[in-house]
Amino acid sequence: MKTPFPLFARLLLWFFVNLLILIAGLIVVVRLQFGSLDNWLLPQSSQDQIQAMSVTLIGNLAHSDRREWGGTLAQLSSAYKMDFALFDSRGQWMAGSKAKVPEEIRQSMMMAQEKRPPPGAGLRAPGMSPLGPPMAPQGAPPSFNPQPMGTPPEHRAPRPPGARLPDFPKSVLRAENPPGYWLLVRFPPEPLQSEGPVTLVGMTPALGISPLLFNPKPWIAVAIGVIVFSVLFWFPFARNLTNSIIKMTRATESIAEGRFDIQLADKRRDELGRLSHAINQMASRLKDFVTGQKRFLGDAAHELCSPLVRMELALSMLEERSDENSLALVKDVREEVTHMRKLVNDLLSFSKASLGESHLKLEAIRIADVVEAAQGLEKNRECSVEVTVPGDLKVWGNFELLHRAVANLLRNAARYAGDAGPISVAAWREEDMVYLTVADQGPGVAAKDIGKLFDPFYRVDSSRTSDTGGVGLGLAIVKTCVEACRGVVSAANRDPHGLEVRLRLNRCAD
Repeated sequence: MKTPFPLFARLLLWFFVNLLILIAGLIVVVRLQFGSLDNWLLPQSSQDQIQAMSVTLIGNLAHSDRREWGGTLAQLSSAYKMDFALFDSRGQWMAGSKAKVPEEIRQSMMMAQEKRPPPGAGLRAPGMSPLGPPMAPQGAPPSFNPQPMGTPPEHRAPRPPGARLPDFPKSVLRAENPPGYWLLVRFPPEPLQSEGPVTLVGMTPALGISPLLFNPKPWIAVAIGVIVFSVLFWFPFARNLTNSIIKMTRATESIAEGRFDIQLADKRRDELGRLSHAINQMASRLKDFVTGQKRFLGDAAHELCSPLVRMELALSMLEERSDENSLALVKDVREEVTHMRKLVNDLLSFSKASLGESHLKLEAIRIADVVEAAQGLEKNRECSVEVTVPGDLKVWGNFELLHRAVANLLRNAARYAGDAGPISVAAWREEDMVYLTVADQGPGVAAKDIGKLFDPFYRVDSSRTSDTGGVGLGLAIVKTCVEACRGVVSAANRDPHGLEVRLRLNRCAD
């Protein structure tokens, strides 16, 4: 059977859809924050800060003597932790740091100088003089406090609130010799009375030193956004996948415990859908097989009951008429027939409890009544039983089946651990469940045998005879009776010794 839509294809499709959405979102974020991928070191916040710094710097330079430019640039370098210098349109040094400029940076600077701004571009804005008062840029460190030279402050025209700042072309380049990152900001010639555009060059040896370059906050926000979106995008797919696996796991666990009435949704068109369909088919066939086996066992046991009773009656009559020489042989045969009749009765009980599970009508049963009846059935055995069962505790079940289960547990505990100490029977309530335990103080059971105790015909010691160990149907009947009442039975060794069998039943509300 071919899978129409394999799980591997679904995973690949989901992955590529997620990838395409992330790429599209990243492009949008880059466009909004950086303008283009070429300016990935200059998010909008850094561009605004550099723009404000440039306007303030060019205003201070224009109102000061050229001989003072070096001090202003040095103060700027200290404030922003970059080496700043000015270069003219021919790439000649004008002021500031005399750090060696790599050839590739100089060529980029010269190429940018060739792109002159349109005529009249400068610092003029409506309603203001060409240059407003020098001021520290928004967000600048406190150490940047330039003192302009030239025109006294009282004679300078103030900059109107909300006036638009001119946009200076800016870029960040990386060089290898010497290694570092270079900030280039191109100024128009008019404010500085230069023959051509002037370039402000800033150099830092590594990212993260200067607050102007590589603000990590946008990238951190992008990374967090990618993680959050991916989690939300994959969550429905992963949840759907894990839910299907969890349901199939629970179904197979139910099958392993002998409960075959499960039905998984098999509408999926991938491998998990095929697996669900296979589990449903397996459960159905196992149920038919086990039910047929138990029905055959019950029918065979039922058919054997009458001949065995007649044989037992005939042997009783023969025993009365036998002489002393043949009397011992007749008694041995009668004992074997009696043992066979008990075995057949156990098989019949096991089969009835198994086959009656589907149509059994449950009713409210007092646990105390069940324990009392089972204890009365086993009162002739020489062992003490300590009972701690609340009188008002009720469960949903069948009295006959629960009575048979508890009686078998008491009989089993008395047979194997009656001499080791008292047998304790306790019951309590936890939420909507009622737990009933039968515990002894015997040697317990080997860990490897715990999981097989409730299997039909399984005996811990295969060398036991019918007088010491039975045929291995007692605990199997217990399990069948409890499961017919919609309960669960389990066994565990006690500390330091002993065996405890626990029944979990559905509580009946008062």
